[in-house]
Amino acid sequence: MDSDRKRWDERWAAAPDSVAATPPDVISAHPELLDVIPAAGRALDIACGPGAQALWLAERGLAVTALDVSSVAIDRLTRAGQPHGHRLRADVWDTDEGLPPAFNDLAVILCQRYRSPVLYGQLVSRLRVGGVLILTVLSAVGLEGQPGAFHAPAGELIDAFNRGGVGVLLHDEANGQASIVVRRER
Repeated sequence: MDSDRKRWDERWAAAPDSVAATPPDVISAHPELLDVIPAAGRALDIACGPGAQALWLAERGLAVTALDVSSVAIDRLTRAGQPHGHRLRADVWDTDEGLPPAFNDLAVILCQRYRSPVLYGQLVSRLRVGGVLILTVLSAVGLEGQPGAFHAPAGELIDAFNRGGVGVLLHDEANGQASIVVRRER
């Protein structure tokens, strides 16, 4: 945990200080999905970094909690999120400990470029009926060169989420990334 925190603190300390609201990559590539993403309720952004997607969720009208292991990233997001007031909260959290127990009945869960297969089951169970999960991970599919330890093998996301009670709205694997968007049906 401390080595992850230190690595990400160093990365975000060296990054530009400004944070702009930005939709997840999969939504930019598939804007038709905007119609199925709730615009009210509670949202959770996991491994949020400096929070561009958390800001985007808050601008959509969701009450967002953003989590990251890096206190530098959380400090940046807290400053950037001040105009959103109570609709945006940012906390330091290491997902090696799982997800915080207080987050249930969520309208949206977003996790962009963070892979933790042990969390996959928790992600769906934390959604309300009709809630949407947007998950993008690094992937071995279409990757130039050798995949690293953080790259998902082909089919990991569809295998993990293509099950009863969940509707797959989009699954895409290409160019070193895999994305899935699912809605909890029951």
